[in-house]
Amino acid sequence: MELNKAIWLEEDRYQFLDFLKSFAQLEKVEWSQRILNSKMDVLAIPTKTLHQIATSISKGNYVSFLDLKIFDYYESVALYGMILCKIKDFELMRSYLTVYLDVMENWAHVDLLSLSITKTNQEDFIRLSYKYLKDPRPFVRRLSLMILFQMRKTPSILPIVFGHIQTLKDENEYYVIMMAGWLLSECIILYRDDTLHFLNSHDNLNKKIVNKGIQKCRESRRFTLQEKEDLLQYKR
Repeated sequence: MELNKAIWLEEDRYQFLDFLKSFAQLEKVEWSQRILNSKMDVLAIPTKTLHQIATSISKGNYVSFLDLKIFDYYESVALYGMILCKIKDFELMRSYLTVYLDVMENWAHVDLLSLSITKTNQEDFIRLSYKYLKDPRPFVRRLSLMILFQMRKTPSILPIVFGHIQTLKDENEYYVIMMAGWLLSECIILYRDDTLHFLNSHDNLNKKIVNKGIQKCRESRRFTLQEKEDLLQYKR
């Protein structure tokens, strides 16, 4: 099927779905659905294949593809997410991301987003992160943290990360806690002294987030055995 179209039309929808189903790995569907914890129909298409399809679509009029809103399978929603990240104009990207928030329904739909964050739009993404952190939908809150995760190597982000973790002191959703713990572990790796001082100075943090962050550090090869032992004092 031609994917780099000059324009995607409504009649292309069903041809595209047939094309997508041709990559299905039926013997892996049950396993994939369990790993994703998805309620959607799943085709068990390898992520590498999805990226190749998204790249091919993005060589054409990919915005008209997004306008079709093909949300029949886990994979078609994933493709929408992969492709919207290619939009350079922040406001246009945000309009499609807003649609995506209503259809993403598992951790992978969040984690596959490779956002185009630059010095020009960084503040816009930070504002999105604050907004999403207050959203009642757990995967939108996970995305709030994923945005900061993708900016984690920018030192000025650190106080914002600490503020988010403080805001999540009563968070109970598993997939939000996992992302927060992952983000915290990266902060310990990149900004060890500042992050450990933060943990030492705040007694009312979400213990599940703190403990998950410590656990991930202790599982990492970037710490010596002694450093891993030293981190145990920060567990709650």
